[in-house]
Amino acid sequence: MEDVFHEEELRGLFDKFLQKACTETEVRKLATYAADQQFARIWQEMIEQVDVEGTAEELYSRHQQPIDKVFNKLSFLAEEQPETQTSLRIHPLRRYWWAAAAIVLLAASGTWVLVQRKPAQQIAAIYDKAPGTDKAVLTLADGSVVSLDSMGKQQLVQGNSTVQQQGGTLQYKADARAAGTSFNTLTTPRGGQFRVVLPDGTAVWLNAATSLRYPTAFNGNERVVTLRGEAYFEVAKDPQQPFRVQVDDRATVEVLGTNFNIHAYSDESPISTTLLDGKVVMKTGDDPDRRVVLNPLQQAVADNGKVVLNRTVNIDQVMAWKNGMFNFDGLDLRQVLQQIARWYDVEIVFEGKIPTRKFGGEIQRDLSLQQVLRILEKMDVKCRIGNGNKLIVM
Repeated sequence: MEDVFHEEELRGLFDKFLQKACTETEVRKLATYAADQQFARIWQEMIEQVDVEGTAEELYSRHQQPIDKVFNKLSFLAEEQPETQTSLRIHPLRRYWWAAAAIVLLAASGTWVLVQRKPAQQIAAIYDKAPGTDKAVLTLADGSVVSLDSMGKQQLVQGNSTVQQQGGTLQYKADARAAGTSFNTLTTPRGGQFRVVLPDGTAVWLNAATSLRYPTAFNGNERVVTLRGEAYFEVAKDPQQPFRVQVDDRATVEVLGTNFNIHAYSDESPISTTLLDGKVVMKTGDDPDRRVVLNPLQQAVADNGKVVLNRTVNIDQVMAWKNGMFNFDGLDLRQVLQQIARWYDVEIVFEGKIPTRKFGGEIQRDLSLQQVLRILEKMDVKCRIGNGNKLIVM
């Protein structure tokens, strides 16, 4: 009777996962059944029925469509052939029962990939990493720390300021008549992002591995915040109180009211400010030669104390992270992997010489790490996930 019960459970779970109704626990249980030779006959029978009815092809189309789109967009430019672009295409998976299972389970759980190279082999679970999410740490004026995530809903009171968290957004409300100002710091980890609405109504989106320090009320003659990492600003207009972003001690961006992106990671030497709307000034000192005025769709790049104006900017690439994408147009392998490392919180380790190659195309940031690695493999970049949270590039 026990075997009959298990067979009924297996068939029920299989029906559920065909309907994309399985929980992660049920997916894991189904994976256990799939690896058990005792149920191999039942498993194959169910898959064959799916194949006959054409459902496997429908599942392939449904779950692989986002990745197919990526494959069709992606390309790379080899430096030795700069004028030649090679487009990537994928071939439909052969309709083996284990391939159909892999497609469904990959899409269902995001953390388990089932593979089997020969029918006689055991099905194995391969470690994967989910993409980054809305998460951050808020450090209050008294040094206390509050963890924030996409599911959070809470309210904090600091003197005359109220902080409201709703999911991935933190919003401040302050009494403009309040005397004295305290400071908060919002920090996103690797694999995290968050949005904050400052007391003046300025909205700031923080990319992974970024920190923003700001007052809980803007009471002075100017509004000043300090940034490390990357953030996109939509500054509330107030000509009587200019807004200034201090990038460590390396650069300053001054605005009245505008939309712009600042890329200023400590492990990357150049700092860039890209203007979408309005007008900003970027400077690295009081010397006029270290000061650049930006108009919309221009970029200022600061490096070694100098500021250079770039009038030709790939805005889609600059804004890709905020729009849920990676944009690799014109980037080399190290730059590509740098973005992946921050978003998936992995350490990049190179085995051998780093290939000299330029990439192009876009990838969604909501894919799992294994899905991204499959895409890179189509571009002749072979990686594996090693112990200790390492991404090894072979």
